[in-house]
Amino acid sequence: YNMGNGTQTISCPGPHNFYDSGGAATNYGNSQSYTMTLYPSIAGQCIIVSFTSFNTESGFDQLKIYDGPNSGSPLLGNYSGTTIPPNTTSSGGPITFVWTSDGSINDLGWVGTVSCAACPPPPAYYLMNNTNVTLTCPPTFTLFYDSGGSAGLYSNSENYTKTFTAPAGYCLRFSFNSAFQTEACCDKLMIFDGPNGASPLIGTYSNTSGPGIITSSGSSITFSFTSDGSINYAGWDATITCVPACTGMPNGGTGQATSGGCLGTASVQLSSFGSTSACGITYQWQSGPSAAGPWSNVGSATNSTLTVPTSTNTYYHLLVACGASTATGTSILASTGTVTSCNLSTYTVTSIPYSFDAFAGTLCPSTDDVIYTSISTLGFQFCYTGNAYFGGYISSNGSFIFDAVPCFPNVYYNQNAATGISTGWSITQAAPSSVSVTTLPQNAINGPWQDINPALGGNIRYGTLGVSPNRRFVVSYENVPMFSCGTASPSIYFTGQIKLYETSNVIEIHVGSKGICPGWNAGTAILGLTSFDGATYIPPVNMTAHNYPTQWNMTNTAYRFSSPCAAAGGPCVVLPINFKNFYGQRVEKVNKLYWETAEEKSIKTFIVEKSTDAENFTEIGRVVPNNSPSKYSYDDHFSAPGTLNYYRISAVETTNERKLTHVIPLGSNEHEISTSGIFPNPVENSFYISVDSKISTDLIVNVYDAFGKLVKTYTKTIVSGAVQLQLNAEDIAPGVYTLEITNSNNESVTKQKLVKLGKSGF
Repeated sequence: YNMGNGTQTISCPGPHNFYDSGGAATNYGNSQSYTMTLYPSIAGQCIIVSFTSFNTESGFDQLKIYDGPNSGSPLLGNYSGTTIPPNTTSSGGPITFVWTSDGSINDLGWVGTVSCAACPPPPAYYLMNNTNVTLTCPPTFTLFYDSGGSAGLYSNSENYTKTFTAPAGYCLRFSFNSAFQTEACCDKLMIFDGPNGASPLIGTYSNTSGPGIITSSGSSITFSFTSDGSINYAGWDATITCVPACTGMPNGGTGQATSGGCLGTASVQLSSFGSTSACGITYQWQSGPSAAGPWSNVGSATNSTLTVPTSTNTYYHLLVACGASTATGTSILASTGTVTSCNLSTYTVTSIPYSFDAFAGTLCPSTDDVIYTSISTLGFQFCYTGNAYFGGYISSNGSFIFDAVPCFPNVYYNQNAATGISTGWSITQAAPSSVSVTTLPQNAINGPWQDINPALGGNIRYGTLGVSPNRRFVVSYENVPMFSCGTASPSIYFTGQIKLYETSNVIEIHVGSKGICPGWNAGTAILGLTSFDGATYIPPVNMTAHNYPTQWNMTNTAYRFSSPCAAAGGPCVVLPINFKNFYGQRVEKVNKLYWETAEEKSIKTFIVEKSTDAENFTEIGRVVPNNSPSKYSYDDHFSAPGTLNYYRISAVETTNERKLTHVIPLGSNEHEISTSGIFPNPVENSFYISVDSKISTDLIVNVYDAFGKLVKTYTKTIVSGAVQLQLNAEDIAPGVYTLEITNSNNESVTKQKLVKLGKSGF
């Protein structure tokens, strides 16, 4: 059989030779466009295709194989170049080939065989494709995978829409496990609450933020998945269950308002905790001038949550209906408290004796003007301006920046503190000052903020000392030279420590030696505390002695910063009564969570939740309680190196009330590496990648074409710290590539898309 147009019936069992249009020894032609479908001669058998050689013009002459009678059938593969396609079997009889070649350059094409065999049994699961499914309840098969199945990857250039429909009287629930993974930028799963893509959108999911548990409001739910032309991942697996329609009287729940943590927010999200969520339930938000009403419907507010402007005189409640039975939730005023319940202005300062803690802690990279590799965890809860923190960012310029206040920047040009970001060091304005006009870190301890350069010498280290509940977290700067004066002036090397005390929430700044280097920025420095918005500055003495533009020096001096409302028993977040302890650690690239209960008679489950922004959390697992005070653990195996994740535990009681722990951050461990994106991208001649590492190591940078062929390798040796790699791409042909960085242990650090432009564009 030579490739051409039309249909052919294959005499079973075969095998029969299968060639491109040129046959066994001749090249195929230019400008070809053929579609050919092969049918087995015996009903109930399927077609098997096997290739022994394959050679087409890469990227321009392509063979596509479809599992069915036409090109509208599921795509099994798209092949071009010299990579031999894998053996392929149709799932239910015919198989279709679509061949195209452009107007220039042709090759030998392919040599293969086609044969017949008994069709494989239908899979005990559903794959993502364009085939809709009508289910029975309970479902015959309960697993739903991406197109790669349980062990493979989904393919490039997918565009599938699949609808699941249950019998009348049932809704569908899909529980996605925590292994969800797609390309963050370009491969997305969309879920619609209904029979097609015009139904209400439940959500769009990519990267490692999966859907969690999704329940349709009716009998149908639709999935749409698209992937681009490069980089694919393991996708997902989900469990399908049927949910019977609601019966009887629903629960209206308890109204609650959440600002999302943003100060000065103009809106608030309303929800009704404990309200019934089941198949057939409908929602309607109502508003009124008081907690007693009178009530009127809010237009188009028919979801379980509602976002409204903040108000001091408008109340809301949720009307929940199951058929003719209705219930209303308790009313809630649409207002939220401030994030900072203990203003920085309440802090007072006292002079204390200078004391230097000698310890062997974790060394920070010797990199100038950066925020270090990952968040440094304190090991305990610390209250700063009324907010609970469990870590922060160490800067090579002498500051400790508390983990970002949501929606507010911490460093220059409206940036939040993040892994390896430049501090943009300079001082252009005295504190207090807005972050938009200065680089002085906000929500920070500046101990002091100055132009030191650890790349020239000295050590910066951190560690948690002492025993609970009286531990202290110490950031230590030891004999660090000044940037402009360098190593020629050891008499003005900087030595000092920032100390944070557990329970008392006291802050201390100890300065052993701080000289003046009148070079860059006139040798200025700023000592003291700054608020989240830059509006408040607490100096050690007064507003000018240790502030811009004053030049000042200091030896063996220390100050203590404390607040009556930050002391033990203050307004910081505390653990609910059920919990005694909650903490985490990263071990062997696994984020491990631990918690302990004081009592749990009324708890029916623990829900483990994860977030990448500390605001929007997704369920990643559940733990069954022991019904007595116990210790628990949970391992998150899907936390990427170099990525900061936030965790909390929700204890769900038998009344459906939830009690949440505080939030803890977990980031990369000391042996991991994080990288930035490619810049610029698309690339013309050369490009850059920033690498932030806590160790010195060798990196291998491999570039693969769209068919997985290695086209270029770079080998780079990096030292600990934040470095920028410049890579030459002049000898790479225009096209779309996958760039993969691996470490010296051949472990993948990152995969990214690289687009190479020609001289006059792509």
